Amino acid sequence: MNLRELQVVAACLASRFGASTVFPLLQQQLDKSVEFSTPVTSYRSLQEGVFLIRNDFPLYSGGVVHHAPLLVALMSAFSSKNMVSLLYACADTMIAFQLIAMAKCFSRSPLPSWVPGALYVINPLVLLSTVSKSSVVFSNLAISTALLSALQGNSIIAAMAIAVAGYLSLYPLLLVVPMLALLQKDKLKTVFITAATLTALLLSSYKINDENWNYLFSTYGVIITFSKIIPNLGLWWYFFVELFEMFIPFFKAVFNLFVVSCIIPFSLRFHKQPFYAFILCLSWITLTKSYPTLGDGGFLLSFVPFFRPLYGYFRYSVISTLLFIHVTVLSPIFYHLWVDLGSGNSNFFYAISLVYALGLATVLVDLVWAMLRIEYDKGTPNLKLKMTPL
Repeated sequence: MNLRELQVVAACLASRFGASTVFPLLQQQLDKSVEFSTPVTSYRSLQEGVFLIRNDFPLYSGGVVHHAPLLVALMSAFSSKNMVSLLYACADTMIAFQLIAMAKCFSRSPLPSWVPGALYVINPLVLLSTVSKSSVVFSNLAISTALLSALQGNSIIAAMAIAVAGYLSLYPLLLVVPMLALLQKDKLKTVFITAATLTALLLSSYKINDENWNYLFSTYGVIITFSKIIPNLGLWWYFFVELFEMFIPFFKAVFNLFVVSCIIPFSLRFHKQPFYAFILCLSWITLTKSYPTLGDGGFLLSFVPFFRPLYGYFRYSVISTLLFIHVTVLSPIFYHLWVDLGSGNSNFFYAISLVYALGLATVLVDLVWAMLRIEYDKGTPNLKLKMTPL
């Protein structure tokens, strides 16, 4: 690492750990915010699990804990709040370091390698997500580890990392499809190691959960069935609040199929650019998952600098930026008007969640259009050629 890269990594660690220790009340406020906390990522839920496991109570009998058993067991090993803050800061710093390492994997990268890491450090969505101690930080770390390892041709680490990501939050397991395109060889071995690692994690969870499989529904079943219908920035909650009960099982299946639907098409269509296909699949999951947070969106935006050669083709960059700014500013206001003051209603908050979905969708559309255009121009950007989408 050169001096500039070292400065970026140090700044990431200092900013995350410093914000958590200097402003301890900020963590509690953010953890109560639906923009950064969901039933499956909440730090309060994780603390509840730590309390239960330390006092030998059943971990999933109360319907409060929805984190993976091994994550709860890991957090129970830390007794000091500062140590927990340092753990989250180190995890986020590792992501910044891996973004720098990814930039070095591209021999003709138009950006200095430290730029993606620096943009990640100053990204407020990522910073606030880390300060809130959302477990999405660990899922993001596993995803970035898998992506970096695949770029470096290390199929074993890539397979193990994507299995850990799937173990922590289920949907990232779908990313094994575009990851296989990144690996030029050992694809069968990658699938086997992914399955073996996931099996080992599930069996270990069974053992530490008093040989009980009930954690499967509490962690993954809740995500698939969306049994905790709680307001968030996703597209699911308002739909199922308004839907007639008899139709709910059918549409939950439809929504889950919707998450899966574009993974294989993106991977096949852009198999010649497997890194970009991986990011497109990540974008799709971020847009359609059942319990999204702003931390997911912030992590996705951290990969936009890698599309630097395609910037000239972007058509909605200003619109996307404004949409994300509007969501960041207005979503807590609308939620406060609805829940705390009672002067608004659920439509206020759902409207801003649709704005967030539109922001993610414009980013995704821009990336797809830019990649199609660079293919049409045979790798040499021709920005003077005017084309309209079909």
